[in-house]
Amino acid sequence: MEYGRLGKYQPGRNRPDAPLKPGIYATTPNSNSKKKLIALFLFAFTLIVVSLVSVGLLMRQNQTQKNKSQPIRPTQAMSRVCSRTRYQNLCLKSLLNFPGSSAASDKDMIHISVNMTLQRMGRALYTSAEISHLQMDTRVRSAYEDCLELLEDSVDQLSRSLFSVAPSTGSRNKGQRVGSTQDVMTWLSAALTNQDTCTDGLSEVEDGLVKRQMDEKLKDLSKLVSNCLAIYAAASDGDDFNGVPIEHRRRRRRLMSSFPKWLGRKERRLLQMPVAGMQADIVVSKDGNGTCKTIAEAIKKAPEYSSRRIIIYVRAGRYEEDNLKVGRKKTNLMFIGDGKGKTVITGGVNVVVNNVTTFHTASFGSWGWVSTTTKVIS
Repeated sequence: MEYGRLGKYQPGRNRPDAPLKPGIYATTPNSNSKKKLIALFLFAFTLIVVSLVSVGLLMRQNQTQKNKSQPIRPTQAMSRVCSRTRYQNLCLKSLLNFPGSSAASDKDMIHISVNMTLQRMGRALYTSAEISHLQMDTRVRSAYEDCLELLEDSVDQLSRSLFSVAPSTGSRNKGQRVGSTQDVMTWLSAALTNQDTCTDGLSEVEDGLVKRQMDEKLKDLSKLVSNCLAIYAAASDGDDFNGVPIEHRRRRRRLMSSFPKWLGRKERRLLQMPVAGMQADIVVSKDGNGTCKTIAEAIKKAPEYSSRRIIIYVRAGRYEEDNLKVGRKKTNLMFIGDGKGKTVITGGVNVVVNNVTTFHTASFGSWGWVSTTTKVIS
């Protein structure tokens, strides 16, 4: 994994470690980039196939078929569900065009809305990646690749949501983690925020071919995610939520006011423990007396999809590292330092100097499912 500037788009990977320099994007992708784009195409295509298979499962559950010669009209379930959304006409139109929706119940509409939105998001990711070969200046390329990364994150979040609300079929979700109600709300909200961030970045660049094409590919995505979130939120608060296969993790335990509810007892004890009493997995020290000299190297060294908490201890010092990023595969990481003013992290990427979007100017960022798996402590 590499860190630093935003280079050619690499799905699921971070950026190289050299700082951004104006003009680096005014080239066409090389052979390696093309191979990575092909991998991205396969990724998006696979997700679309998965959602289509899920549609088939739902259709088998609803055996009632309507006469095809009759004009398609919104069912009562569609009308009830879409009445809860902000964009009701779009909601009705998208549900009418989705296979199996005419025989679906209110709670089936939750699954259908997520599935339909996932398919649209996957197509947007696939078609957006196809224009990577176009000539772009530094700022346009930065905004464009922001959108690719955000679309990929949104596809992942919607996929998790889909597996969490899909109808039970015996061996369904075998090996796939099912999220709680709060998790699904977080994923859908994050997907909505991603679209806003993408469009904000595009709005800052000059009008041109890339911007117009991206605007067309992203059309209605924010509205669809908004409707999806509204449908799910309304159902989770009412009786219509009964029977939706969501894993509830409400446990009776005494909560300390200083900690969020999702933080487990073991993690709370860990947070209360002094640094000297912790057994760090990775130690960062500028003088070379630790496991790594840089935080970027420590993040790279951390295992992917860890099932236990990985502790990274950053000793006192000033660490000047551009755009540190914890990717979605780096789960269960915990960063600890020697205290405020002692362990300091700074970055040097600037919107004006480097001609990039605000999205990639953070000194330290965490991507993916960060609500319950990544805790950063300074």
